[in-house]
Amino acid sequence: MILVIGGANQGKLAYILEKTGLSPEDVARDPGTAEHKPIFDDLERWMRLHPDTGLEGLLAANPDVIIVCDEVGCGVVPIDKADRAWREAVGRLCCHLARRADRVVRVFCGLPSPLKGELPWN
Repeated sequence: MILVIGGANQGKLAYILEKTGLSPEDVARDPGTAEHKPIFDDLERWMRLHPDTGLEGLLAANPDVIIVCDEVGCGVVPIDKADRAWREAVGRLCCHLARRADRVVRVFCGLPSPLKGELPWN
């Protein structure tokens, strides 16, 4: 599994599509669909709707999936308790995924920085 993180609108998905040759049709927006597609994008949005979601089923069915998630833990701490809980859940899940991942890449301004493993698409 590859985890790709970075701020909103920093070019994460565009980078992945360019380097892999995949298309937007290869992108899933929920874990169930991602069991049969190579990319699962918008993990943070999925977590807002399903905060207790684990991804064990996805990782078992598709161990080579590329998971894309916006970094939501930076900046001002939200006043709303539910927003804080969501932000913490996303952060904890990303920590868990990063430990399990073969590679972790952070994309900033469209530029990849490997955090774990080698850049997979040089």
